[in-house]
Amino acid sequence: MQRVLCFLFSLILASNLVFGQSDSSSQYEDEDEFVFWTKPSSDEPFRLGIKMGMQLTGISGTAIPNPTPMFGLLGGGYGRINWKGGWSLQQEVQVSFRGSNYQADPGGIRSLRLLYIDAPLYLMKQFKRNSPHKIGIGVQFAHQISAAMYIDEKAFPTGSSPSLDKNDWLSAAAYQYQLNYFAVQVAGKYGMRNVNLGRPWPENAKPLNNNEKLHNFVFELNLIF
Repeated sequence: MQRVLCFLFSLILASNLVFGQSDSSSQYEDEDEFVFWTKPSSDEPFRLGIKMGMQLTGISGTAIPNPTPMFGLLGGGYGRINWKGGWSLQQEVQVSFRGSNYQADPGGIRSLRLLYIDAPLYLMKQFKRNSPHKIGIGVQFAHQISAAMYIDEKAFPTGSSPSLDKNDWLSAAAYQYQLNYFAVQVAGKYGMRNVNLGRPWPENAKPLNNNEKLHNFVFELNLIF
């Protein structure tokens, strides 16, 4: 958890250094005041910023029964190109902690804990000019950095990872509400690929050495600066 908090703090500090600037209005012309981040404008052609938030995640399917969601954190950055008519293209890159819990008997799989780097791409549409509301649809590429399987409360086997497909594509939909200096964004995502490779792991262990399905699903709540 300390590493996660340090990571999020580093993102905020980076935005301070990159995006902070003095307001050009007459209110600040005579003051040497440092603005933490710039106020967005509907007329700006593009924007770069950071995002951070939390997510409710799970890995559902027939390969492992009785999934229950688990909470995870995420953080990263984004770039947005604004077009006429309220249309925009928003590319994000983030690191996210995902996985799933399972209702298992003693000795069964209790959880999968995964670390991903994600690259969501959205086509966004503003409801009308100067409206705070935007909706978007898109797709997300996800690459698994690490994975661990927990039998009861312990990782098993130590130092090994479950045999899951490291790459996934997720369909995505988002809603964004713009406030004065940041936006609140919610997004729902569902994996289009079966990440269960059906390989024996660990040695002839079930249920991952089958041809059943496992799909990622995610519900995110983010702050967009």
